[in-house]
Amino acid sequence: MNKITIDKSKNVPLYIQLYSQIKRFIENGSLPGGYKLPTIRSLAKELGINNITVINAYKLLEQNGYVHTKVGSGTYVCEDIKKEEDLDETFKLTDQGEIPLRKGIINFASSSLNPELFPVEDFGDLINRVLRRDGGYAFEYQDTRGYKPLRESIKEFVKKDEIFTYVENIQVISGGQQGIDVVSKALINFEDSIIVERPTYSWALASFESRGAEILEVDLQKDGINLEELEDKLKKFKPKFIYTIPNFHNPTGIVYSEDKKKKLIELAEKYETYVLEDDFASDLSFTEEKILPLKAYDKYDRVIYIRSFSKIYMPGLRLGFIIAPERLVSSFLKAKYVTDLSTSGLMQRAFDLYLRENIWESHIGEIKQVMKKRFEKMGKGLQTLKNYVEFEYPKGGLYYWLGLKNNISAKNLYSKCLERNLLIVPGDMFFAIKKENNFIRLSFASCELEEIEKGINILKEVLEGESNENGIYLPII
Repeated sequence: MNKITIDKSKNVPLYIQLYSQIKRFIENGSLPGGYKLPTIRSLAKELGINNITVINAYKLLEQNGYVHTKVGSGTYVCEDIKKEEDLDETFKLTDQGEIPLRKGIINFASSSLNPELFPVEDFGDLINRVLRRDGGYAFEYQDTRGYKPLRESIKEFVKKDEIFTYVENIQVISGGQQGIDVVSKALINFEDSIIVERPTYSWALASFESRGAEILEVDLQKDGINLEELEDKLKKFKPKFIYTIPNFHNPTGIVYSEDKKKKLIELAEKYETYVLEDDFASDLSFTEEKILPLKAYDKYDRVIYIRSFSKIYMPGLRLGFIIAPERLVSSFLKAKYVTDLSTSGLMQRAFDLYLRENIWESHIGEIKQVMKKRFEKMGKGLQTLKNYVEFEYPKGGLYYWLGLKNNISAKNLYSKCLERNLLIVPGDMFFAIKKENNFIRLSFASCELEEIEKGINILKEVLEGESNENGIYLPII
């Protein structure tokens, strides 16, 4: 068998290290289909690790379709595994969360808004005002919990979403991703179970995996998570928390019904766990319907609420906050402290004024107008693709989630679109365990209306070609 190295000094769990290396050997053809892997005991002895580490690695390989087990015989590499060299290099980058942009590309992948939409002049003025007011104190380390006037402003800001909390429960963070990492560090120990939606945000999955969590998926329905399946897993596994994006879900765009939001919290209370709510786009609603965060229904103090200002306000700002259940405040504070001590004091002070003086209201109003036009433009274009895709119209957010018909492969579609200077996101990166290769995610966040029209036309042409290649033929009439 190929040389495997296990580094016990790394933060990456040992079974993840083993899984990743065997996976790579299978993908690059070094371990061919039908190859019998070493027994658990022999490989554990060879590498100087526990049997359970090998068991967990083999189990993860089997869950992801790389190996299969024959009772009484052993573990074998599956046939017809996609070889690494067959994958477009830029797909590998996208799968790792990077976007290979080049001149002239139409970007249906990025969630970042165009820079010209950012309130540069307003924010520049606020920074200058802070510098004149506070001088060098603006650059001091802040309290790890965050600049107190900003936390007071956040307390008032969330009242519009019917969230009522205390300043002491608010933790300022450097963006939503850091919030997920802080919660992971504070709550997840190796092999702890957590529940995620299927599909879900790929970078959250990466954070949970890095802590060695056992990730349990529960299917999404049109109105939110499958509650019956969720309760079954809550009974069996007693997870540390349930990770959810209940409003304008990434990648599907789904909004939970009010009934499901309430029942989800009831289940968290019943089984004594928490719900980690990731809210990055609740201000981008395109309907008149009032859509509240899950936290607004939290009468048991079971919801950990993460809100990012980065995605739709200013991506480079890297600012957000956690509203923590009272029992968890000190744990999150410690996890934040060991991560980066504190978030930029200057940015916190400037954003305090941004919220306190309600400058955000006019800014978000302008962004909603622009995004709604792009949303409508893309939706109209997608109507012309009904022979090839199926989708639901989201009520807001930044994404369309498309199911591909005619056995079209998302990875093939990705590669062929990229050849035509159109960048999309294959859906398999949003699944933790059994990957799905018949979905794509499209974002309208960074494209002008003309680009959206051009991009949809390219997508249509590629889909037509893919369908014909998969044996779909039009009659001659």
